[in-house]
Amino acid sequence: MILKDYVHRPDADPRSEETCAEAATRLRNAFKANEDVVLLNDVRLPFDDERTVNVDHIVLHSYGMTLISSRAIYGKIEVNYRGEWSRNVKGREIAMQNPIELFKHVSKNLRQNLSLNIDQLLTRAKGSQRTFENMPIDVLFIQALKSTIIGTGINQSNIIFVEALTQSINRTFSAYKKREFQMYGGLDTFKISQSDMYAIANFLLGNEIDRSSYPAATEQTSSGGAALLPVPEGKTGIVRAYSTKPVKIIKGRDIKPGKQTLERLEAESEAKAR
Repeated sequence: MILKDYVHRPDADPRSEETCAEAATRLRNAFKANEDVVLLNDVRLPFDDERTVNVDHIVLHSYGMTLISSRAIYGKIEVNYRGEWSRNVKGREIAMQNPIELFKHVSKNLRQNLSLNIDQLLTRAKGSQRTFENMPIDVLFIQALKSTIIGTGINQSNIIFVEALTQSINRTFSAYKKREFQMYGGLDTFKISQSDMYAIANFLLGNEIDRSSYPAATEQTSSGGAALLPVPEGKTGIVRAYSTKPVKIIKGRDIKPGKQTLERLEAESEAKAR
């Protein structure tokens, strides 16, 4: 489901804007009919009290969200031993902000803002209020074609090309979904309803939260709105029980024959006596 579509920015670098447009197209084609995903493009999130940062794409799903930056990494980029980033522009090294550190702060502030508004964003689960503390906020950076990153000590696990974008998100979603049915019935897995997803998405866009227009739910939020859909039954599993009583060792001489064995032995002895 697409809640905010991509809009072309003529002021951006053509290389970064081309990458952003392709990323938006791939996300649209992959998730436009998916009711478990809400897609937002070009969302301004607070960086500090005075500044905001544009997040090119946000993918909200029932197990968390993914922030995607598709305009930051283009051209020839060099990272020195101090972790300082620079971009080569017509033979000149121009300092640029470290996008990885930038999004660490954005993710942290985002979690804090969500927590401050938890009453209207998260519904109660079985009578208890959940939190955003264990909500996964993943970050992906899209590297433009014909661009390079030179340097040591760079964690490039979340820097991908646009061709791998949707596969990476689907793989992450499947991993969280798999955890739900693992040990302890997924008690440590963060999961929200469609109603919560729409509430969070509208909160990020600065829109009014109107739960009456969201998918129906069964429980109530702490502020009185609609809430969670019924929780589906989990898969059948094996429960191991352990006794707290001391282990008793049974010796061979203490083992007595069963009733059938006794009857058989008696019958054999009577047959021999005859």
